[in-house]
Amino acid sequence: MKRYIYCLLLHWLVLPAWANQPADLYLHIPDTAVVSELADTTETAQVTERSKLSVLARKMAVPTLLITLGITHMDDEGLFEGSHGLRRVVRSNYQDFSTQIDNYTYHVPVAMAVGLNLAGVRGEHHFTEQAILLGMTHLLNRTLTNNLKTLTAIDRPDNSSDDAFPSAHTSRAFAYATFFHKEYGSRSVWYSVAGYSFATATGALRILNDKHWLSDVLVGAGIGILSAEVVYMVYPYIQRKIAQSHHKKNQQLGIMPFHSGGATGIALIYRIP
Repeated sequence: MKRYIYCLLLHWLVLPAWANQPADLYLHIPDTAVVSELADTTETAQVTERSKLSVLARKMAVPTLLITLGITHMDDEGLFEGSHGLRRVVRSNYQDFSTQIDNYTYHVPVAMAVGLNLAGVRGEHHFTEQAILLGMTHLLNRTLTNNLKTLTAIDRPDNSSDDAFPSAHTSRAFAYATFFHKEYGSRSVWYSVAGYSFATATGALRILNDKHWLSDVLVGAGIGILSAEVVYMVYPYIQRKIAQSHHKKNQQLGIMPFHSGGATGIALIYRIP
């Protein structure tokens, strides 16, 4: 009987003391639901990050390949006929070839986009946003192309000037074709085929007119595609920043391309209520 009384007293004395101990002394058993939720969140974040990297890799694959091929074919090296070798073949078969149509073909994707808008065929963005995206693409493309021309100073095949590399006509053609593909390619693959067909024709005509080497055209095409891809990746980020700025400052901020006096750029417009 005394043994039972001692046990009861011991239980009565120890239990309150144990109950008042700090929480970190307890044996912690994790909540499986919380652990599972954290694991799912981490896995989702990792999958999202991998997905973004995969999309970025796909977007950069084609322009990277074209630029690499162009650089490796600047002479008579590469996987196929080099720039100088191709020029010899073209000159021997199309010595008297001459046309000015390549000064207009690179505009065709833009003209088709305008025509579709006028016909009521909507692209991925509203017409106003298309103008902004096109202006940003043109500005980035022109900056990259002109700076490379100045840095490299490579003679044209016909020795008319030393700004051959890369081809500005081809670069703009593929930039505009990629813009057209981004806006209307999801509606029909034939829109994309049409845009890139005119871009490819522009590059081919530059070679046939003896104005550019093969390397100029390949790198120009890569830079053109790259310009549009970068703009379409950056544009949503700019939109979010503008929305945040508008919310914080109670202002309206607009972006629009401009062309005046031979200068082209992007104008930021604040409308203060």
